[in-house]
Amino acid sequence: MTKKRYTKKKKKPVTDFPYEEIKTSISWFDAQSNTGWLTHDKMKKLKPAESKTKGWIFEETDDYITIFGTYSIDPDSKEIEFGEVICIPKNWV
Repeated sequence: MTKKRYTKKKKKPVTDFPYEEIKTSISWFDAQSNTGWLTHDKMKKLKPAESKTKGWIFEETDDYITIFGTYSIDPDSKEIEFGEVICIPKNWV
């Protein structure tokens, strides 16, 4: 009788990726701060920083948008893990 050869079962890859990619970028304003001493002129020049973010939309509500820029698939659980996560208030966009 021939013995069957053992082959390790491959885990099913994640094919259902439910997150929308941001096609261009989202422009938004970020707070700036300075913990040192500033002159009057430097205080007058202090403005919010204009930022641009690309990635995928995790969640969007009327109040905020949550974005991630990096993801990976856990090899054991096959769950999506997120990196470079930012939650931006909509009134900053």
